[in-house]
Amino acid sequence: MASKFAIIVTIKCKPGKGKDFMPIIMENAVAAMRDEPNCHEFRVMTAKDDPDTFFFYEVYTNEAALDSHRQEPHYLKFRDAGADLIADRHIEMTTVHI
Repeated sequence: MASKFAIIVTIKCKPGKGKDFMPIIMENAVAAMRDEPNCHEFRVMTAKDDPDTFFFYEVYTNEAALDSHRQEPHYLKFRDAGADLIADRHIEMTTVHI
């Protein structure tokens, strides 16, 4: 099986802004899975004890597919709409082996 490229993203929203952030990230995730053939998985999770902390697990065919994702209209909309809600962001780039 060929390996794939994935990112694990941690987003810390500004206090109380998780409820506003959720529909924005969900729209982006659903559109990525629906419209991007090289996006194989896009999971959105929240911390059990903190609704302002989000985790994304995104799997792409390769790193170029992530670059393409970041040019898609739904991503650009997410980026612009969510920018003022985010206090901190961390992205870990990984290789998926299975």
